[in-house]
Amino acid sequence: MRILDVDELSPTEAAERTPHLVDGERVYAGFASATGLILFTELRILLVQREHLLQEKIETASYPWRQLRHFAITDASEGSRSVLRIWLADEQQPLHLRANPGTDLAALQRLLAARLA
Repeated sequence: MRILDVDELSPTEAAERTPHLVDGERVYAGFASATGLILFTELRILLVQREHLLQEKIETASYPWRQLRHFAITDASEGSRSVLRIWLADEQQPLHLRANPGTDLAALQRLLAARLA
């Protein structure tokens, strides 16, 4: 899995950044990095990423909510980065989202907790 330094997007902004949503698929949360995008929709977790900044090849991975195994969050002090790790499917390593200062992961944490329940 990848480590992404992310900034939060509004659901509308996130939906506009990828053509990979199905008709009517609602975006709950979205985050962007220099090399990728991660969307949390009503159907799945959608990960869109480039291997390198200048690379034209883009890989899109879709994980249905049932493949969410668990998550962990490390809250940071003011001005530091919070880290959210998400284990998906049978991936050995979690997806690391490092929130840039000013990005709030609390709403995403609640969404993940609700999906695990």
